[in-house]
Amino acid sequence: MKRGLMDLIIACVSLSVFILAFFYMQEALWLLIASGICFCVFLTLGILTRDKPLYFKKMDMQGNSAIGARQLVLLSEKNTELTSWDLFDRISLIIGRDVGENHVDINLSDVTYGSFIDIEHAVLNYAGEQWYIEDLHSQNGVRVEKKGDRQQYRLASDKPCKVESGDVIYIAQTKLLLR
Repeated sequence: MKRGLMDLIIACVSLSVFILAFFYMQEALWLLIASGICFCVFLTLGILTRDKPLYFKKMDMQGNSAIGARQLVLLSEKNTELTSWDLFDRISLIIGRDVGENHVDINLSDVTYGSFIDIEHAVLNYAGEQWYIEDLHSQNGVRVEKKGDRQQYRLASDKPCKVESGDVIYIAQTKLLLR
């Protein structure tokens, strides 16, 4: 739970204790004082630390929100969109081939180069408000084409690489665009 929301919940509980103590326990002055102080402190903290709504987030030059990638898109060899997966509310996605005994989040078993993709080929992790791709000791590797320079970088196994909206991830020869 977000810190600001938790502070506001504690403030509401403190207010409830204050009201109950005021009406039912007038002789417990210490409880009135303590709950009143808790209410003031946590209400202030809750207001100061609450998360800003989405419309307060930074925008880039094209008007896109700077909150990061929201979708992973499977591209054809001609860069047309074949399918996509939402990244909203996800923190980790296993990329590979679903062969029955395992379950992957991004199933690439039916793509053109599916036979070159390991059962658990790579993992896409969200940490510290950033997405990272990591090669899971795959045979044919993972490459990342950075949006800024259009160069492809081959990942070393177990070495996460930060990826951003606009980067293309190559799982063997299969292209996945972060947007």
